[in-house]
Amino acid sequence: MKRIFYAERDTTLYERYADRNAGVDEILELTKTASGSRLSGVILANTYNSRILIDFGTEITALSQSIVSGDIPNINSIYSSASVYLNLHAADASDLLQTYKLEAYPVSESWDNGGGTYSDTPETKIGASWGGRKGDSIVQNTIKWNTGSAHSKNTSAGATIVAGGGTWITGSGYSGSQIFTNTSPDMRMDVTDIVKNWVAGNATNNGFIIKRSSTDELSGDVLGSLKFFSRESHTIFVPRLEVCWDDSAIGSTDNVITSNTYVPYFKNIKPEYRTSEITRFFVGVRPEFPVKTYATSSFYKTNDQLPVSSSYEIIDSVTNDIIIKDEKIYGNSHTKISVNNTNGSFFDLRMDSFMPERYYKIKLTCRRSNDTQTFDNFYFKVVN
Repeated sequence: MKRIFYAERDTTLYERYADRNAGVDEILELTKTASGSRLSGVILANTYNSRILIDFGTEITALSQSIVSGDIPNINSIYSSASVYLNLHAADASDLLQTYKLEAYPVSESWDNGGGTYSDTPETKIGASWGGRKGDSIVQNTIKWNTGSAHSKNTSAGATIVAGGGTWITGSGYSGSQIFTNTSPDMRMDVTDIVKNWVAGNATNNGFIIKRSSTDELSGDVLGSLKFFSRESHTIFVPRLEVCWDDSAIGSTDNVITSNTYVPYFKNIKPEYRTSEITRFFVGVRPEFPVKTYATSSFYKTNDQLPVSSSYEIIDSVTNDIIIKDEKIYGNSHTKISVNNTNGSFFDLRMDSFMPERYYKIKLTCRRSNDTQTFDNFYFKVVN
């Protein structure tokens, strides 16, 4: 089972433009311009970085309430618990190394999102920037980040050129990271430990800071640019938290289909679902070429089951973006289809995980020891 929570605010902090707010920019940018680089016709004497802030705000409160009510298991990095992933969809990437690493930490101070974009002329200075977390530097009342660049609540690790750049908590249970090696720049980072501490009340939720390591930021290496879609991008690719757990149930498998060629179908799929619905989809299956025989009921009334290792994906039907990825590919059971004699094959979906007024496609992947078949001609729409 997966449940998706969407970011409520985000912004980029630019070291080279320390007072600039980009709170409503459609792009979140993680970039580094090394000393000696040419930027806008100017050769830079210093190295400048950017960092990203993302806050899920009341979505974390909703997650906590769902755990209390039993709708979501406890957050933990162990079997039968829920894991949490931070997802950012890349809009552009350039000059990246073959292997690189991104890090996430919980922000240790509150901040204002602001209403500026990178291209504002004159630049907007109200809201979070590299130099401050709140206020307006024009009238000299900016509230600065308390401990300065590359510092956190628990430790310090040097400073970049311009003071600021956010403050964050470090230490065991207060970090996440992802290493990229010859792969897509789309980020899917395990942040289970951070969210676990928020839910437990061990830290105040001020959102995530996404950055490169201090070593990479302070080096003279050219590391390239990563641009991600922000929550203001007017696309489906907004930052999101993905909470995953195994809710599959495998009972008797006496009725698993034995035919080599078969056709799955949904017994109860509707054209539309409201975001408030939690739906159990029942999946039937029949041989593609049934053997002629006398019977007193339709094939569609049987409880024949899909192969036990079957799983599902949910895909945006227009963009083909995978909203819920098939975790069986990676050996996890978060999207495994349940099987029992009473209901046949089934799985549950929470419709509040999907953006409304869009069409989605269900893709079924049916696996046996020597055979894998996929079916993806099932559609539904989510509405408010």
